[in-house]
Amino acid sequence: KSRLSCSTPSSLNTFPKSFFPNYGTLIHMITSALYSLQSPISGSFTRKKFEGGMGCIRVLNEIVRDIDDLLSAVDHSLRKSDPRWVAIQKIKTIGPCYMAASGLDPVTEEQTRQGNHEHIVYLMDFCFKILETIKQFNRHTFGTQFLMKIGFNYGPVTDGIIGQNKVLYDIWGDTVNLSSRMMSTGVNDRIQLPADCVPFLIDHFKLPKRGKISVKGKGEMITHFCTARKPADQIRANLEARAAREMNSADT
Repeated sequence: KSRLSCSTPSSLNTFPKSFFPNYGTLIHMITSALYSLQSPISGSFTRKKFEGGMGCIRVLNEIVRDIDDLLSAVDHSLRKSDPRWVAIQKIKTIGPCYMAASGLDPVTEEQTRQGNHEHIVYLMDFCFKILETIKQFNRHTFGTQFLMKIGFNYGPVTDGIIGQNKVLYDIWGDTVNLSSRMMSTGVNDRIQLPADCVPFLIDHFKLPKRGKISVKGKGEMITHFCTARKPADQIRANLEARAAREMNSADT
């Protein structure tokens, strides 16, 4: 196990509330409900050539703040601007990449253990909201059109707080790595996910198969794109059919 600790009280508001009871202790937690996305933002300028890099930093900061605003609290009760985003946490930015995860809090993790995967659907909704946010940013930015591609994945992770100075809350594991691969092998303005995620999303979204692609560390994998939400009446029918199948399965 790694020593995951925090000894800087002033940084407590940086970390999820679920870690407060574990403050300063060994933490090696595995959650069975994590869905991470990483989104590289690219444009028609390079970091060095655009005002010596400062222009790039300013623009990226504006974009990241626009995304952060989607997860901002609307009041001191920590309610999110959209109730669907309540289980979603920003993890970090890595250069022009934005990483977020859902299902890390104890309440949502327990719901997932009991078979409620609703927050996976909401995280996918959040992915589409991010793409919409980038398009809005482009409409108000002269001369530069930014592109984004999103990698999405589901599975167990390790999360915790590392270090004593400049402490950082982070997540690790194959789930996170594969989400990064889904991003790096993805297509601009598309959300790519591995086939294992399809059963959790197929009732709500259109998920055309991309086919086999070469993924570093994995070999060839079948992946899908998530292109749109299905109509509400179709979602309702899909959920009713799923409930009927589960009931019949329980009876037998």
